This record gives sequence, structure tokens and C-alpha cells, in this order.
Amino acid sequence: MIYVTHDQVEAMTMGDRICVMKDGRVMQVATPLELYNRPENLFVAGFMGSPPMNFFRGAVRLEGGSLRFVEDNPAGPIAVALDGPLGRKGADTVGRPVILGIRPEAIRDSAGADADAGRTAEARVEVSEPMGPETLLYLNTGATSFVARVGPMDRFEAGQTITVEFDLARAHLFDAATELAL
Repeated sequence: MIYVTHDQVEAMTMGDRICVMKDGRVMQVATPLELYNRPENLFVAGFMGSPPMNFFRGAVRLEGGSLRFVEDNPAGPIAVALDGPLGRKGADTVGRPVILGIRPEAIRDSAGADADAGRTAEARVEVSEPMGPETLLYLNTGATSFVARVGPMDRFEAGQTITVEFDLARAHLFDAATELAL
């Protein structure tokens, strides 16, 4: 059966295979979880999921012998270490513009945790939205607004600066020019 919908939640729950289209062009055809976990391009990454994937514009830099993603942000950029599969993907893009994509559930408050300093960033809380089983934090680095999905007991105030940790094993890199996944 073919079912057409513009509601991505409906598509994710009903579909065995989903064809994501944009302007009449097929962007990706895959199972719901493949689309969510392995988007082939920036459009699919931003379309699947609620709240959608966060995007940080920047570049991969070689610093002190290791690869880092550095956000385009003169106010104090996010600079996170790229290793493992993400580092291998970014190795060919040193110095070129890229986009780091990371879902809200792969960002957590690092207070009171054994956070890896190479995976953390400071951000200002714009809004804290308790939702019952989770809290959505709307954050800003000074250059990028993004959302983190944190625990229901975590309490934050607008204007507060917090340190968040990125689960880079669940992050994605996209070529800024082509918008294709690396």
C-alpha cells in the first residue's frame, strides 16, 4: 500500500519504508529508523524527528594533532573533538565548511557528571520546557540556537549558562556546499 502524508510522525509510525521528497525530488528511501539514524542529507536530517536535529555551522580543524569541529562563532565557539567514525568522516574535510548535526536526545546537561571536556560546550538557556517525562531546553551558543532533551527532574532558568555534553557517537557531519552526509 502507498500512503501519502505530510505528517512525519504518522509516516514514522505507519510506514515500513518511507520516501522523503522535497520539491518533487526523492531525497531518501529507507525504513523509519534508517531515516532517523542515518540521514543521507541535511533535508532528511532536519525533517525527521520532533524536535528536529540541531545544526551547527563550522569547519573541521586540526588542532594539537587531533581533529576538532569548530563552530563559526566569534563569541566563543563550540570546539569538540572528532574521533572514531566521525573523525574518519571529517578527516577529508579539514578547513572546509561543514555542518555538525546532532539530535536533542544526544545532548545532555553535564553538571554532576563525568563529562569529557572535549565534548562539552557552554550555552545560555533561552527557555526550559518541562514536558512530564522529559524537559526540552532551548539553548544558544551565541551563534546557534539548539534544543536539548534532558531529564524531567532537571531544572533550569532562562538566562542561565550551562555546560552541555554532546554524544558524538550519535552525531553527523554534512558537507556545507552539497548538504550531503559525509
